[in-house]
Amino acid sequence: MNIIKLDAINSTNEFLKKYVKKNSIKKTQVVYTFNQTKGKGQRGNKWISEPGKNLAFSICLHPKKMDVKGLFNINMSVSLFIIDFLKSLNIPNLKIKWPNDILSGEKKICGILNEINLKGDSIENVVIGFGININQENFENLLNASSLKLINKTNFDLDKIVGEIIFRLKKYNLFPESKTEIIKMNKDYHDCLYGLNIFKNFRLKNNNIFKGKIISVRKDGKIKIKTEDDNIKNYSFQEIQMVLNLN
Repeated sequence: MNIIKLDAINSTNEFLKKYVKKNSIKKTQVVYTFNQTKGKGQRGNKWISEPGKNLAFSICLHPKKMDVKGLFNINMSVSLFIIDFLKSLNIPNLKIKWPNDILSGEKKICGILNEINLKGDSIENVVIGFGININQENFENLLNASSLKLINKTNFDLDKIVGEIIFRLKKYNLFPESKTEIIKMNKDYHDCLYGLNIFKNFRLKNNNIFKGKIISVRKDGKIKIKTEDDNIKNYSFQEIQMVLNLN
């Protein structure tokens, strides 16, 4: 595992994708920074990060047997890895907000962005990126954002955080292959899923808002939602968004 620390970068994911392609690298690569200037999330959202207070981390992996049909397994696996790590820091009330956010209570503390490079129907490499709000205390108008420091009233050592994440990554299987492992991962994911079987507000692409409850997340990553009038429909993440705060 090759590890690169950057003083500052617009996006660790973008840097790593270009770096791996330019150098034709096939080994595992890690890039991280405490100053990401233009981080990005799902739906083209920006990830706002105060310099020197948070962690932006990306890892490029080369799974040997995974194809695009198992893509959402990566989302589940990475989400559970981060949940497990944050539990070790005694962060309470951890949940996964579909598709790629980690919450403590109803506050977002981590965003995940997985990007794939395809070769035919197979995945040539996967760049897994995540940003964790660690010591930032001011989020301006981001009402649903928080940090590990705000939650635990503790100032965290960023270098120790990185060291622990890398240590755990070396032991963690991000690409479970057996049927038994995948079934367990799916169960663990749903056990951590925010809003499962509870009515929440959802916003459609046309900005209409309705109440529904998550029944499950399908193998292809689509979310199955049941409305108050008992209609059931599947949505991709481009079609719908859970609304934590309507104000």
